Amino acid sequence: MSRSNLKVKDLVDKETGTSLFSGLVSLRILKLRQNSLNTTHALPGIFTPLTNLIELDLTSCCIKQVASGTFANLTTLRQLSLQDNDLTSIPKDAFQGLYNLRVLQLQNNLIKFIQQGLFMGTNELEQLYLQNNHISTVASNTFMPSSLIRFNIARNPLTCDCQLAWFRQWLNEVEGKIDLAPKNQTRCSSSSLKVLVNQIIWSFDPDEYCGINTMIIVSACFAPILVLTLGILVYLNRWWINYKLYLLKLAIVGYHEITEDRNPEDYEFQLNLMFHEDDEWWVNDCMKPFLEQRMPHLERVIFGDADLHPGLFYLNAIYDVIENSHKTMLLLSNQSVDDTWYMTKLRMAVEHMNDTKLEKVILIFLEDIDDDHLPYLVRLLLSRNKPYLLWTEDEEGQEVFWAKVQKSMRSNRQMNNVIPA
Repeated sequence: MSRSNLKVKDLVDKETGTSLFSGLVSLRILKLRQNSLNTTHALPGIFTPLTNLIELDLTSCCIKQVASGTFANLTTLRQLSLQDNDLTSIPKDAFQGLYNLRVLQLQNNLIKFIQQGLFMGTNELEQLYLQNNHISTVASNTFMPSSLIRFNIARNPLTCDCQLAWFRQWLNEVEGKIDLAPKNQTRCSSSSLKVLVNQIIWSFDPDEYCGINTMIIVSACFAPILVLTLGILVYLNRWWINYKLYLLKLAIVGYHEITEDRNPEDYEFQLNLMFHEDDEWWVNDCMKPFLEQRMPHLERVIFGDADLHPGLFYLNAIYDVIENSHKTMLLLSNQSVDDTWYMTKLRMAVEHMNDTKLEKVILIFLEDIDDDHLPYLVRLLLSRNKPYLLWTEDEEGQEVFWAKVQKSMRSNRQMNNVIPA
């Protein structure tokens, strides 16, 4: 039936839908070479009735796919020829049940990959032809029948890398027992390890190229150094990271605090800045330029004792600006915490905050102060609400500082816990 211009539909009874070979149980050899059977996969039961078939020749039949079950029930089949077709892949169970298969011809196709269980069940297979395909790799630990005496995988673009190492080792094991010719035509493709490109596959020694991974060992040795380096970089850029995390937190969490109904403009003074006379340099060099450049809308600002109401007693004047200011900022340094009058101002500001139950007071530390040197009231204030900022000489740290100052000036949050006087 070769070269008969047959199509798959010609192999099926049009009326009953049964195979044309139904009842031919004595048929031993079937040759269908050079027919157009490209849709064989649509009718996988065509050859099922041929229970005594020993040779099936499907050479040059334009076959693109082989369905599972196409060769089911052909338990006596000894030779299957599928060469010179357009096969790109084969199901792993395509040859299941071919217990007596001796010769399997798959050469001159477009097969790209050999699946792990493709040859399972073909325990009597002696000759396997895979040359002239597009095979780049063979699945790890693919079953290869121990009965093989001839195996041809020449002229395939095999990728000689560690994924193919097991197959190369298998070739070593069977060399001398199986005819592997032509050896000089089984070469490594351009996607192989660089030194093996276009070399015969026997040049690929897995022990040499796929032994202990030196890169892993070297990486393990340098890992502590890398971690230390990253730690140093994180430390050197801590203020920048802190600033970005701060902005990220604001973007995610947003503002959910209960705030005062009054706006800064509703107060007589928008900001009351209290500081020790020794810290006036910081106010002139840092705070005033910041307010002029970034918060020019703050026009009613009290800068220390010099701006107090001249017609009041000193303590009354201090309480007046505290009561009528949207925010009171107190600068803390080692000199200021030793000053009794300055600590009196702090106490008055905290008392007013307790009365209003609004976080109107912000502490700014101009330098580190030992815990033992901090007054009890300051430590208590920090332990309850922590409304403080820390000045730093680091430029990136200062950006974080000023961003927090701007945020703190927007509104007065209601206190969750009243701080005792």
